[in-house]
Amino acid sequence: MIERSSLHDYVNAEEFMASALRATTTSDVDALLAQVPITPEDQYMFDEERPEHEWETGRFHWIPVGRERGNAGRIKLANQPVNPIAERTINGMEAIIELARQRELAKNPSAEPPNSPRDAVRRYFGLPALDLIPKLDNSERSKGIRSQAREMAHQLRVRLLWDKTSRQFTVAIEDDGIGQPPDLVHRTLLSLGSTTKADKPYLIGVFGQGGSSAYAASKYSWIVSRRDPDLGGDGDGGASWTVVRHVFPKGRRDDYFAYLACHPNGRVPWISSAEADKLNIRYGTRFVHIDYSFGRGGSAITRQLFPALNHVLYNPVLPFELYAQRSTPDPIYGNGYRLSALGGRGTIAPVLDKLFPPQPVGR
Repeated sequence: MIERSSLHDYVNAEEFMASALRATTTSDVDALLAQVPITPEDQYMFDEERPEHEWETGRFHWIPVGRERGNAGRIKLANQPVNPIAERTINGMEAIIELARQRELAKNPSAEPPNSPRDAVRRYFGLPALDLIPKLDNSERSKGIRSQAREMAHQLRVRLLWDKTSRQFTVAIEDDGIGQPPDLVHRTLLSLGSTTKADKPYLIGVFGQGGSSAYAASKYSWIVSRRDPDLGGDGDGGASWTVVRHVFPKGRRDDYFAYLACHPNGRVPWISSAEADKLNIRYGTRFVHIDYSFGRGGSAITRQLFPALNHVLYNPVLPFELYAQRSTPDPIYGNGYRLSALGGRGTIAPVLDKLFPPQPVGR
């Protein structure tokens, strides 16, 4: 089986990962994949019952996301290109909440879980629903809440990049949350229709379906994840990595989305903790969706992404930052916050609040 050490037999692992972390175009990824031994998808047909059948030792292989050959129909479910970005952002919020929960359990293993995502945000970060923040007074406590909300936004970042040469958009979603150890990435971040969240009422999603739709809008998706070893789990705090792409098998009609694996059990490649430290890879997870298709829109996409995310994530449990082809971020709190702020401090004109009583409907 191909392990981290065998990657070193073909490339300089640190240089390879340094290039991977900078990859923002399809040609960047093509150049990276050309450096490592990969069995073509038509020479290895994944069989869930016998994944080791025809597996070539010392080579990487393409394994279907969710270990399901028929995954294309489910992954293509999103009807608007902004929706998968919003779903990925929600995943990042969950990762931040889960990190706080695991730290709580490390101190008190018998601590009861929060009853909901908003309950978790109140407990761990001292934040109310974001649409209530503009209505706070000017007390020191309220100022502290506003400051904490802005600080929390730094931990979740959405980046929109544009490459003029290739004319490709790239969308990166980065969180400073719990991350995943190497032996779990294929069961969690790359799962489809299964869950590890059903007994966690403080998280938002369940079956890991929505965020996967970003694969269908991208030519490649590059994933890097790293978990702090102090939180437990397998591994030494190294960083896992893989690539997801759309596979069209020769002579077959069952196209699917697959990721690069280093073992027939689905495990993804990884680098050591020391190597990850040298590359300044942060704890958490980074999804980079390359050559992301927004359909029509052209340069307007850069202007439209901010209002679109505020609309789709109307009142998110945590704020986040959007870097839309800029080095400085715009914090996003949702349209609930923005509407609530219309009647906030310093405004004397009457405005409509977002809450309305029932209205009679005439014939």
